[in-house]
Amino acid sequence: MYRELPHANTHRMAAAYTILILPLHDSREALTFYLWLRRMKELEQERDALLDGVQLVEKAREWYRERLQESVQQRDWQGTLDQAPPPPLLGSTLLVQIQEVNRFLSDLISSSEKVNRRQTPYSGKHPDPLVTLRSQNQLLTRELSTQNERIWKLQRENESLYRELEERHIHRATFI
Repeated sequence: MYRELPHANTHRMAAAYTILILPLHDSREALTFYLWLRRMKELEQERDALLDGVQLVEKAREWYRERLQESVQQRDWQGTLDQAPPPPLLGSTLLVQIQEVNRFLSDLISSSEKVNRRQTPYSGKHPDPLVTLRSQNQLLTRELSTQNERIWKLQRENESLYRELEERHIHRATFI
């Protein structure tokens, strides 16, 4: 099986992908595999978000350096000329936004450092799969109950609307 992947040039290349069928012996094993697979997907999404963040931070770093260079040039120009002062390098709204971004990044970094200090990487203490399965089962049972209630209400509403439609049809037939 192949699918086409777009590339920067106009040519398209076919990329192969594989379908993997795993024999899972029971529902516990299937759920464990599903939870593992879901976690892998979450980790991949986190990785992609972090890579996007790295690119943005690199662009921001370059932007900050350019503004610093402009600031230095403007300061040097101010020191050599006695003419009217040029307009401010950064507008007040841009300055406020920069300060907000700086504060946000500082908070983000400090909060992630606190989380990393509390967690010990690869501590070897994995949650008990049975406890995880039980909590997942309870969550799914609650969700199933909620969905069953919604289905019941929708069925009642459907029956009511059907009766109303029949009454209108009968009422319309009597006037003809």
